[in-house]
Amino acid sequence: MPGEGRFVRIASEEAIIIWDEGAQRQHFIRRASFDTDAKDFGFLVPTPNRPELAEAGNDAFAFLAAITLPFDRAARGKSDEAAKPAGPRPAAVTVLEQKVVAGYDAAVLEATDAKALDGWLKQHGYPSSPQLVAWYEPYIAGKWKITAFKISADAPKVASSAVRMSFQTEKPFFPYREPASQGTAGKQDARLLRVYFLADARFTGTVGANGAWDGRAVWSNNVEKEDVAYLLKLARLPSLAGGGGRWLTEFEDRSSPRPGTDEVFFQRAADQTTLGRPAPVPVMMAIARSNTYQLSAAAVGIAALIIVALLVYKRRRRGNRRLFG
Repeated sequence: MPGEGRFVRIASEEAIIIWDEGAQRQHFIRRASFDTDAKDFGFLVPTPNRPELAEAGNDAFAFLAAITLPFDRAARGKSDEAAKPAGPRPAAVTVLEQKVVAGYDAAVLEATDAKALDGWLKQHGYPSSPQLVAWYEPYIAGKWKITAFKISADAPKVASSAVRMSFQTEKPFFPYREPASQGTAGKQDARLLRVYFLADARFTGTVGANGAWDGRAVWSNNVEKEDVAYLLKLARLPSLAGGGGRWLTEFEDRSSPRPGTDEVFFQRAADQTTLGRPAPVPVMMAIARSNTYQLSAAAVGIAALIIVALLVYKRRRRGNRRLFG
């Protein structure tokens, strides 16, 4: 969400979702890079309940990327007061929390009216449009909270630190819904969304209740207890976060534009088999084999020439003996 007359585009995006089914608690960690010409911009993240906000750090993403490499890898190695109502009615927008986290100014908002929420955001430097008001409405109807993030942009490319949002939910999800103006803007530059999902089994995703999602599982398997413990440490989470789940699935979504008509909800997959990336082609070995083959062929050719030369030489000697012997 840039200011009027400015643009901002998500260049790349990654998320880690850690799901504790027993506690009905989701830990959602996200980082992204942006292209923009704005001095500052913001984005909104909806959650069913008030989230706990914290900086997560970026190291967890590199760690998971190492885990999901092919198996033959060498190593993996201030709370704010609510606006006072004009009368006895409750405030249309309540600020549940304001804080600075991972370089963002963040505000957790609760609203009962989409236009009032739009007005609060506009007053605090966020853009306003009928499409955004329509985007707010289903979340307000479901009594979801909206967390507004704002970041200063001092360069055309901005990369954020990872932010963690932990919250209660009946079903794990990725916030995928976008305003109609974004989804119908025509062909967009390709943007990769990568989601790491850690739970007690292999999960799959749908847009809404059962809509097809372009996110493709590229890796899925159990990971070692020690790796889970180290991941939680890198993500700055308690050692029991996630409820002990050890099954990691990595998804890649390359759709453009995204079919962002609803959230991506995750559920247990019917297919519980493991999935791995194909091993990389051993290029140096292939070159060595190729060179070996070429050398062998050359040696055979040279040997054949020597044999032919010897045969010719012997024949000539026999002929000379007949002439002069």
